[in-house]
Amino acid sequence: MAKIVNQALLNEMLAEAEQSPRRRAHRNFHDSLEDPIHRLLIGAMPDTVFPIHRHRDKFELLTVLRGRVKVTLYADDGTVLTEEILGPETPCRAMEIPAGTFHGDQVLEPAVMLEVKPGPYVPVGPEDTLTLR
Repeated sequence: MAKIVNQALLNEMLAEAEQSPRRRAHRNFHDSLEDPIHRLLIGAMPDTVFPIHRHRDKFELLTVLRGRVKVTLYADDGTVLTEEILGPETPCRAMEIPAGTFHGDQVLEPAVMLEVKPGPYVPVGPEDTLTLR
């Protein structure tokens, strides 16, 4: 069966995120955490927190379908490499984050993002998070 992303689903994702204690909601399109390609929607409110993290051996493709999200890429020492505001009404709509690159997302207004990255799922550990001083 086809998996469709329409305005009703975007509205639903934002409503779920608004009610969530974490202020975000996920909807997986992949069937299992073991799938070779993960595809998911993330609905997020501006007060949610995405820790700065990296995926050592996996790229991440992030497309903002609604709202605006600032994505910042960092060097291992915390130096900002680049920063873009993604959204359907901005010059930059999507970004592929290279494997091993620290990145952080700041939701500027309620947003729904489509994330694609290789599986299987590997939790981000403390060695793959970055705390800025």
